[in-house]
Amino acid sequence: IALYQGGSEEGTITVSGSTVSYNAFTGGHWSRLADNSKPTILRGTIIESIDEMCDWYVVDFEVERTKKDFEGNSVTKKYAKRQAYALKDGESVGDTITYRYLDGKDYSAKIIKEGDVKHVKCKISDTADSKKVYGVFHRWDDADDGSDGDVNDLEVAQVGTYIVRVNKDVTVEAGDLLVSNGDGTAKKQDDDIIRSKTVAKVNSNVKVETYSDGSYTVPCTLHC
Repeated sequence: IALYQGGSEEGTITVSGSTVSYNAFTGGHWSRLADNSKPTILRGTIIESIDEMCDWYVVDFEVERTKKDFEGNSVTKKYAKRQAYALKDGESVGDTITYRYLDGKDYSAKIIKEGDVKHVKCKISDTADSKKVYGVFHRWDDADDGSDGDVNDLEVAQVGTYIVRVNKDVTVEAGDLLVSNGDGTAKKQDDDIIRSKTVAKVNSNVKVETYSDGSYTVPCTLHC
């Protein structure tokens, strides 16, 4: 299976014998800041988990569509729809509301909370050597259609290969293990044993990008 974007092959899923490979692989998960804000976060910034679950809501409703059958007759059918939704003040799960769909029509819809059990909210790492490291910042969810209101979800890269933002005063080389420096950047771990605080292993000392504060990113294997 080949994955394309803009006419260029960006990845593949291949099989060799009994081994399935995902190429190239970076595993990420959705998260959100506790206050639902959307500040500027530099790519590769170290993220910590917090003790709060993400919550996503949808509205469930039916639309009617009239289509022609094979004999040219008009047939009207009902189709179930489920759209992302942001709760408004005074609304609760189970409420029936009037929802304006993308077709410009109003529908009677029920608010439902999605049954997610694994995604937690996060913060920029502010504790040196933190054991709550969750991964590194990848991107904001700017590709949604706006139907979820002002929910500012972000994607945290956690496994596979990616870049990690290193403190300007730290020099790294391939093989170094990285931990949180307590300011969103990484520093070298004191030993070479992978621990609960380990964020990544450096694959190369090549600086992919250098930011205005002097911090820089290097290619790594993530171990969050």
